[in-house]
Amino acid sequence: MLCRAQNRAFTLIELLVCVAITAVLLGLATPGANALIKRSAATRAINWLVTGVVFTRHAAVSFGETVTYCPSQDGHQCGGKWHEGAIAFTDSNMDHHVNGHDAILKRFSFPEPGATITWRAFQNRQYLQMTRQGFTNYQNGNFTYCPPDNDPRYARQLVVNRQGRTRVSHDVDADGIVENVQGHDLVCPD
Repeated sequence: MLCRAQNRAFTLIELLVCVAITAVLLGLATPGANALIKRSAATRAINWLVTGVVFTRHAAVSFGETVTYCPSQDGHQCGGKWHEGAIAFTDSNMDHHVNGHDAILKRFSFPEPGATITWRAFQNRQYLQMTRQGFTNYQNGNFTYCPPDNDPRYARQLVVNRQGRTRVSHDVDADGIVENVQGHDLVCPD
């Protein structure tokens, strides 16, 4: 007896229905995936900043001298914007310049291209110094992260207190936007 193999294939209608269902499901999943990607980028940026501040504080205590953390475009001197990179270095004369016996301890490359980081501090200094006791050099302040599209729902703020400790600001009023230290929604420049 001969066995006939049965060919089983999709009809054009079945294939179109499958493609339509897949397109609808992808359309529903895409906004959620985009939000997840943006939240993840904000978390990476804040973790990058926490790593820099904690490293600087630990180095100052370990080496027993002032260590400066500053934005650095070239990885050798302070200058530029925080999102272009940063350095931490021993700063024996506390002048926030790499000179004399100062040594660069670490270079930090910002992980989120297109995003921005700003630093606002007491005395308006654009660097952060940690003393050998692990305190800031009278520079409590905050770092604000803004995503590439400046959507405030994904902006974050890292607060650095006088003791050199950090905390991340939260969305206290549950409106989807994190509040700054004054309790106002974070705003990213247009």
